[in-house]
Amino acid sequence: MPDISLRVFRSGLRALERQVELALAEQTDCCGVTPAQCHLLLAVEEQGEASVGELAAELELDASTLSRAVDGLVRAGFLSRREDPGNRRRQLVRLSPDGKEKADYINARCDEYYAGILARLSAREAGILQKAVPLFANAMRDFRLAGDGAACCRGAGRASK
Repeated sequence: MPDISLRVFRSGLRALERQVELALAEQTDCCGVTPAQCHLLLAVEEQGEASVGELAAELELDASTLSRAVDGLVRAGFLSRREDPGNRRRQLVRLSPDGKEKADYINARCDEYYAGILARLSAREAGILQKAVPLFANAMRDFRLAGDGAACCRGAGRASK
């Protein structure tokens, strides 16, 4: 017998995923960057200056994939790159002045958007949600990295014996 509350929770996650995808598309479309570039710009802003490897680890992306994204943002003038004085094989990335302006714009727009959403909740509910979302995201990452569970749909198309 299925756990109904777990199914309701999963249904809510699917609905949340759709809403987040739509919001990201709207928020980044007006900024002239893709959602992936937006995530990278904001990660660089948080780090201040970081290597491609550090950013790849932070965003859980392959370094070569991230390197191509960095290259595009350098060409667009949003990131600058310099050689690490302590390790000449390592490149450090930071926001350019245009990149800082773009990150500030994205942050202001998204802060306004999510503040509007949280304002629809009671102060107590908004507080709970603000604490719960990062906790859940970290738990999902930790569970996946620990290998504690297979993806929910892995092998779903195979006939059972």
